[in-house]
Amino acid sequence: MNYLTAHQSPENLYFAEQRINERHEVIHLLAITERGTGQILDISSEGLSFGCLYPHDFPHEFYLDILDAKGSHIKKVKVQKMWEINGDCQESSAIFELVIGVEFSNLSAFQKDDLNYLLKNIEQTDYPY
Repeated sequence: MNYLTAHQSPENLYFAEQRINERHEVIHLLAITERGTGQILDISSEGLSFGCLYPHDFPHEFYLDILDAKGSHIKKVKVQKMWEINGDCQESSAIFELVIGVEFSNLSAFQKDDLNYLLKNIEQTDYPY
């Protein structure tokens, strides 16, 4: 008889791969899409998540702008949708009808430089609480 041996739980492997790069929680960044504007909840060099006050249908690939309240504006960033959580699956206290996680796709050198600058400044202004 053949036996299947699991050396590592798939859930643990998924979570280990999910956060290779540290994500920074933010409150001063916006994701601007052709379907509307959302608040960026966290960001890393690989991707971000954002919340929308109203439900939208996003395709697998789309473009967004990242706008910082301090003046930075990274335009036409191509992203791939990795996951989404609609309002029905969230806690009743959630303010967003939709939360989406995206991965950056084919960033230009200019966009990479702008993103690195943005992340560097976030690290300097993270709050201790």
